[in-house]
Amino acid sequence: MSKLDDLKKAQELLGLYKAEWLNKDIFEYFSEPGYFDSLKTSRPCVLIGGRGTGKTTVLKGLSYEGQFALTEKGKDKSIDEWSFYGMYYRVNTNRVTAFKGSELSEELWVKYFSHYINLIFCLELLKFCEWYEQITSTKITLNTKQWRKILTSWRLSQEINDISQLHEEVEILLIEFENALNSDIEEGRKLLTLLGVPIDILAKEILSLQNLKGKQFYFIIDEFENFEDYQQKVLNTMIKHGNDYYTFKIGVRELGYRQKETLNANEHLRSPADYEKIDLNEIFSDNFKGFATNVINSRLNQHYKSDSTFQISNILKSLSSSEEAELLIGKDTKSLIEFEQLLSNEDKKIYNSASIPHKYFIKYLSQNDKLNISKLLLSFENNDAAWKNKLNNYFYASLFAIKQGKPGIRKYYCGWDTYVAMSGNNIRYLLELVNTTLQEFLSDTAEVSSCDERTDIQISPSQQTNAAIKVGIKNLSEIEGLTVEGAKLKKLLLSLGRVFQVFASQSSGHAPELNQFEISKERDDPALFEKVDKLLTQSVMHLALTRSIGSKLQAETSIRDYDFMIHPIYSAFFVISYRKKRKMSLSSSSFIQLVESPTEGIKKILNQNNRTEDESSMPDQLQLFGEFYG
Repeated sequence: MSKLDDLKKAQELLGLYKAEWLNKDIFEYFSEPGYFDSLKTSRPCVLIGGRGTGKTTVLKGLSYEGQFALTEKGKDKSIDEWSFYGMYYRVNTNRVTAFKGSELSEELWVKYFSHYINLIFCLELLKFCEWYEQITSTKITLNTKQWRKILTSWRLSQEINDISQLHEEVEILLIEFENALNSDIEEGRKLLTLLGVPIDILAKEILSLQNLKGKQFYFIIDEFENFEDYQQKVLNTMIKHGNDYYTFKIGVRELGYRQKETLNANEHLRSPADYEKIDLNEIFSDNFKGFATNVINSRLNQHYKSDSTFQISNILKSLSSSEEAELLIGKDTKSLIEFEQLLSNEDKKIYNSASIPHKYFIKYLSQNDKLNISKLLLSFENNDAAWKNKLNNYFYASLFAIKQGKPGIRKYYCGWDTYVAMSGNNIRYLLELVNTTLQEFLSDTAEVSSCDERTDIQISPSQQTNAAIKVGIKNLSEIEGLTVEGAKLKKLLLSLGRVFQVFASQSSGHAPELNQFEISKERDDPALFEKVDKLLTQSVMHLALTRSIGSKLQAETSIRDYDFMIHPIYSAFFVISYRKKRKMSLSSSSFIQLVESPTEGIKKILNQNNRTEDESSMPDQLQLFGEFYG
């Protein structure tokens, strides 16, 4: 099998970048993250991360099915030697939203939902028991006293004395209860049980068995943000008043854990006193690249049959800033020649000794009226500290202006480090970028036919850039369907993206790489305040924006106290920097105007920052949305 055949197989696997797409194969490609052991404690844990950060895969890895698969089908360690047994439960929005409405007060809905939780978690316990019996060939046998307690908690017939039978009966109770919700809600009141009581009884009796003594159950709840606010309080109550029999492992999106109160308004959950908070943004800020390299390389080489292995860092060709400048300038040196004619003879000598990238950079800097050209050229010739400082601060920013107003690629987004940065520490986005760039490469017949089996495969900067643009377009199109506020998020992205794109292409004489913003402190009317907070929250939750601690943030208070930037996955599409750099202040009214009156909102912000919007300066891919920009 050739390298190309291996790469095609790898690309197919990389295309399965959602945990749910992998189905039963999810554990075969599982790469244990560094924080995994932190979840395997007796304490409640809350795992916080955006969509695509790997929460689902990790939480499923904690389940008894996951642990069994990860220990080579149980051969490495006896199931009876495990310290915990996890039960994975994904919050079903269709189910939990049924527990609200004007027909009942919230106080009564709490009782109905509490009973539902009892049913769901007891069913998970019983499913585990059946699995345990099947895998270990050990019958779970309870005595008469134990059966009586369990059956009385559900008002079931005392004739039941078998786990499978009990499982079936509790399933029927769930069906009857859901039917009552849909047809006769008052009838459902007769079925109610107290929060946690049936779970406590069942868990205690199961763990009293000889083989299971000293163990603990984990209730693993994924997509916790899908619970209604009062429902989060119900679960908080169980977490706050836990016991030795079970604990909770929760997966939730950033800003999705909205309620920290229990059902007692005077009682709150606090970290680390009540639970361990595991924030993936904080964890991955330092070591995401290493984790991501392992994940990508393991998938690249899953079916590799050739003599050597693929390394993603070798496949993705990178460019230095000077190499990129030379590639962007190409043969279009007319403006450099015209600039040279404006110089004195002495300055020309120095200028002509410069490389093409440095010639362009000198011309770029010269657009600042306050700059003395002769002094700048002398600084270049001496390679002094002032010149080096300008290179460090402005050269990268100058790349965005090279092809301003010209068709084709205006900035390259290539190399493993760039792709990692563009993913924003999101493993799903990174898999999507790599998968798309492999597709781009493999569909190019000329490129593929020129491959030599004796040399390493390398994907060109242009193919990587085009792939990154496609990923940006895809995610921009999909954001509308992620939430009821999706249409607003798309408008916000298109507006902010255009603003920062103009900033990037017209950076000479301005602060370089201005790509962040803060909401300025001002007295907003309550309605506007609520609009801004809601839009910011939705933007962060659904990865339109990322947030970071602002200089003014003293404590975790309001969402508007953070600094924000467009998620870097969109940087190639908008032709902006993916690096977290300088910021501007936006008033609440200007921020909302970007959504409600985009054309006027964009123009207003550009004018305030001494920029002008030129339609000819719009990159090719933004012209797909020409109707939006007007």
